[in-house]
Amino acid sequence: MLCVRHAESVWNADGRWQGHADPPLSDRGRRDARAAAASVRDAVDRVVASDLARARETAEIVAAELAIDDVEIEADLREIDVGEWSGLTRDQIEERWPGGIDGWRDGTFAPPGAEDQRAFLDRVLRGLSGVAARDDRPALVVTHGGAVGRLERHLGIHPGVPLPRLCGRWFEIASDVRAIGERVDLLET
Repeated sequence: MLCVRHAESVWNADGRWQGHADPPLSDRGRRDARAAAASVRDAVDRVVASDLARARETAEIVAAELAIDDVEIEADLREIDVGEWSGLTRDQIEERWPGGIDGWRDGTFAPPGAEDQRAFLDRVLRGLSGVAARDDRPALVVTHGGAVGRLERHLGIHPGVPLPRLCGRWFEIASDVRAIGERVDLLET
């Protein structure tokens, strides 16, 4: 399955951390989602999405472009809950929690109210296992940058840079998860 980050949301455009917040796609995000469909046209037979609006809407746009009638929703694929950082910009976070973002990324700090990172990984793995168990056809899974990045770190292959929107990686889910190949940018393929 190809797991990708959703298209641009209105909060992405504003530089706001989202977590479980549910802002819609921006107009640019909608345009990019339509364009991205061409790069997966012959590669996937089904489309799955997180239950958050930005992922679900991205998936619905791509599915419509591919003439796939149904988008499967998997709530376990939603982004990590960033607690009190939700809705804040990077500058606002750094002002209130100096060094917090770096600490969050290296696992030495968690914002108040945030989801445990191990629990997040377990949830995403459970969601992907469920997607694989329901249907073995090739799937486009529209999720979040945190989910794909956490999977990459779990497998020891994270390239050290944040995942751009509409980029992702092929994963194989059997008794465990395995990455297949390099990151894929749907807007450049």
